[in-house]
Amino acid sequence: MSVRSFPLTLRVTVSEATLDEIREKAVTQALQFFGPGAELDVISAEAESDEEREGRYRAHVVFRKVA
Repeated sequence: MSVRSFPLTLRVTVSEATLDEIREKAVTQALQFFGPGAELDVISAEAESDEEREGRYRAHVVFRKVA
């Protein structure tokens, strides 16, 4: 494997009110990073109540581009 070519993961944190909004915002951020046509794998995703914003949830999602 070349030093210039190695797998990279991206961790995004989003805060939204619904599961669908969380998914949409997280995927949008990942596609901005990896490129609009990238096929993505979700490595992990965790959500919790957002203590700073009532009625919302904070999610941490880790993406990797499919090789």
